[in-house]
Amino acid sequence: MRTPTLLQELDEQYLMQKFELLIQQAYEKGVDDGQKRFTYPPVLKREHLKKILSIEYSTIDKLTRDPSFPRLTAISARYPRDAVFKWIEENTAKIENYS
Repeated sequence: MRTPTLLQELDEQYLMQKFELLIQQAYEKGVDDGQKRFTYPPVLKREHLKKILSIEYSTIDKLTRDPSFPRLTAISARYPRDAVFKWIEENTAKIENYS
């Protein structure tokens, strides 16, 4: 059985450090995304959409007229948080077209 060379050991250590850093960054991103998403109430208002999307109210009005944009039917100008975040993930290009 061959013993690893110093270079192989250093390569392995380097890769492990990179892997650990990648895991840490992914964890921090997940925590950050979760905090951003779940600090909003379950039902969003226009003010929330303005803050989440960093767009003006006129753009929000155009965006929310889109039939695919999630909204509550019983209450006007109210939007289900989780469905909105899912819609954003799936429609980023569409949002850019409204701006």
